[in-house]
Amino acid sequence: MEKMKDLKDLLKHEVMDLYSAEEQIIEALPKMIDKARDPALKKALREHLNVTQKQKARLDKVQQLLREKGEELPAEKKGFLSGLFGGGGHKCKGTQGLIEEGEKIMGEDMNTEVMDAAIIASAQKIEHYEICGYGTAKAFALELKLNNVAQLLNETLDEEYEADNLLTKMAVGRLNQEAELADSKKNTGKAASTANNRTPAKNSGNTTGSNRGATASKIGNKSSGKSSSAAGSTKKNNAPAKKATASGTKRSAVIGNSKTPAKKTTTKKTATKSSRPRLAR
Repeated sequence: MEKMKDLKDLLKHEVMDLYSAEEQIIEALPKMIDKARDPALKKALREHLNVTQKQKARLDKVQQLLREKGEELPAEKKGFLSGLFGGGGHKCKGTQGLIEEGEKIMGEDMNTEVMDAAIIASAQKIEHYEICGYGTAKAFALELKLNNVAQLLNETLDEEYEADNLLTKMAVGRLNQEAELADSKKNTGKAASTANNRTPAKNSGNTTGSNRGATASKIGNKSSGKSSSAAGSTKKNNAPAKKATASGTKRSAVIGNSKTPAKKTTTKKTATKSSRPRLAR
């Protein structure tokens, strides 16, 4: 890279850095969109991807404004970066490091709610880097009285602030809280699922117990019925015995009565014999 002789050269360097940053962000955002779970977060990232592509095109206009009046670029130096800085291949190391850090954290094993919070954190680090870069470039342009350049840079700066505020609102308002409660909800869901799976076993146990109780009750009733039947048959068997005893008593009485006349008959016979006159011999 050629020696930077003044503030304008430094501004060119800052623009080169921002251009590389936008290129890397355009490449990295689809991965974040795929990893995101929350629909609102996915939508915000998709919209910012479209905005970033417009921001890159806006930097092309800045390049044209920064080119010296009447300056002709050699054929081998065609292109935005080559036209500004005399050679391509520059890569913003700051944005590269932030993206690599974000991809590393997104590669970790985590709950989906936690992943959303991690994506916002990674995206906001990049946003803050861009806010710093665009703010610095704008300040340089204003100092150099390059108002058209400053206006273009300010448009992008406002968009970066807007994107950062939206991510903050989503994180603080909802997604951070969901990430905080993610594990407890997961455990609660597991406990409820386990309880639901165990409930039929308990019911079947109770049903079995009830069935056993009902069976025992039936057996008891049958036993009681048998006992009652046995008692009834015993009473029936005892009743004839009593009748037999009564008839026996009557028979004894008849026999007794029949004996008494016999005695009387004997007495009469005896009396008859004794009342006969004895014959003289």
